[in-house]
Amino acid sequence: MVWAAFSFNVQVDLAFLDGRQKSPKYIETLENYLMPFAKNIGDEIGNISYTSSATKNYLDSKTATVLEWPPMSPDLNPIENVWALCLGRYMRMEGNFIQ
Repeated sequence: MVWAAFSFNVQVDLAFLDGRQKSPKYIETLENYLMPFAKNIGDEIGNISYTSSATKNYLDSKTATVLEWPPMSPDLNPIENVWALCLGRYMRMEGNFIQ
């Protein structure tokens, strides 16, 4: 799995993750990739790790402002547009790819 985040003036490094992100690993991902740059954190739609009490306690301890997002609204989730652009560029690339 690839995890990514961005804001108006910050691009966070891509995180290449193994398997599902349960609370402890999700907190580690936030700590390593997002928290150095974060002032506001968008709700990750469909991510059960975000709703865990451990993750909420972690974000509270960092005094992070978590923005509310409508559930199941990919058109309002800007990272979905970034992934679509990446996929389009990948599909236009020439060369051999391993399936």
